[in-house]
Amino acid sequence: MKKKIIDQIDKCYSVNALQIGEETQLMFAGEGDGSLSIYSGKEYEEKKVIWEEKDGLGGTMTICTVEDKEGYFFASTGFFTMIQSENSAIYLIRYRDNTFERVKVCDIPYLHRFDVVTLGNIRYLIACTIHSGKTSPEDWSNPGKLLAAELPFDLDGDVNVTPFVLKDGLVMNHGFNRIYENGETKVLIAAKNGVFKITPPFESGAEWEIEQVFDFPVSDVCAYDLDGDGCLEYGILSPFHGDHFSVYKKVDGMAVKLYEHAKELDFYHAVYADTFEGQPSFIIGARKKDMDLYRVFYNKEQQVYETELIETGAGSSNARIIHTKAGDMILSANRQKNEAAIYTR
Repeated sequence: MKKKIIDQIDKCYSVNALQIGEETQLMFAGEGDGSLSIYSGKEYEEKKVIWEEKDGLGGTMTICTVEDKEGYFFASTGFFTMIQSENSAIYLIRYRDNTFERVKVCDIPYLHRFDVVTLGNIRYLIACTIHSGKTSPEDWSNPGKLLAAELPFDLDGDVNVTPFVLKDGLVMNHGFNRIYENGETKVLIAAKNGVFKITPPFESGAEWEIEQVFDFPVSDVCAYDLDGDGCLEYGILSPFHGDHFSVYKKVDGMAVKLYEHAKELDFYHAVYADTFEGQPSFIIGARKKDMDLYRVFYNKEQQVYETELIETGAGSSNARIIHTKAGDMILSANRQKNEAAIYTR
């Protein structure tokens, strides 16, 4: 694939895309004191800084867009290190009158991942804390939490909310990805406790559904129907920041491993599921050893799982597939090289 580095961002960590009019704009942000910027133009040469090091925000673990509000997105701040993350928060950034403005949504100490899911006229914030306080990098004595809140549907007014705890006791609560199953939007989370599927209610105030999918330690997870049989395959990174990538399926309630990546890599971190050029795919990246970034797909003719190497040495923290008028592209926050990168055919 062809690679283009559109910027250098210290510890480039999170990535997403924003639709404004007919243009798809790219968003990259850094861990630690890194910036958050939006890139536009034919070659993404135009840069709009939303915040930078001097603003004291940084530590952006997650950026998520709002499907029905053009130019609106949410971003987290304050996760500077695994220990120094007690002041983590979520902001809403609104594009109005040709300018971006930000407003705080809530404070969530030790926030790592989140998403905003819209079901009809209800918006839900779903968030995960990786832990609930640390005294050292090895201290996992205070488990993380799964939290939620109902956001105002009208995002042009006051959006401040106070999240409530849906589930506690999640050790190394690291993995988080949106999935689509049977026409419903759900969220997968992953921890040492296993993988859980979160289904938000269609009615305000109704009960949430939390289902355990796997009961073994998982660092990150995504899911998509790769082989076209109508059931989800799960892309699993394990253990925590670990050295294994596998594809699993649930068959008669049992976990069945379908594929294990043979090449020895370490500190797996990037995991994302979508179609790439019409083919259901996982994008997988590691941050140690050869730091490969690669695509996983199912070859229906051969009935085997295959991989396509995107780049050796990428060192990706997070990656995403986006669909533009010019074609599909893979965005990657190459943390180990401080790169905001895009890959195309």
